[in-house]
Amino acid sequence: MQTKKVKTSSLIIGLTVGFIFSILMGVTAGARGFGSIYPQLNLIVSPFVCPNGQMTYAQNVSEVGSATYYAATWFCEDEQSGEKQELDHNTVFLSAGLIYGIVFFIVLLLIVQLYWNSSIGPAQNDGLRLW
Repeated sequence: MQTKKVKTSSLIIGLTVGFIFSILMGVTAGARGFGSIYPQLNLIVSPFVCPNGQMTYAQNVSEVGSATYYAATWFCEDEQSGEKQELDHNTVFLSAGLIYGIVFFIVLLLIVQLYWNSSIGPAQNDGLRLW
């Protein structure tokens, strides 16, 4: 029986595509999607985008016909003066999306690792036969 190995180039390409997909999902689904419906999720980036103050938000919910649209406006409130400064939406979404994307990538790697070494995975069944 001959053992097959995954090529290094295939592994690098697979990891790169998986990482890019994870970051894209982190920004679009995590920060923009769930972060607009549940704005408190994006407060995880408060130390990065608002280091000298408290990050707050105002949620806007609009109903047009049968559709509901969610949006949030982000502010950085200075702790000394109490002055609010509006934050750029893209800064908040990209920062939070990067964190969510990295977490999603780690979860994706764990799922692949569990599958690869499971009883039906390639590590147990003559190499690269995936199912």
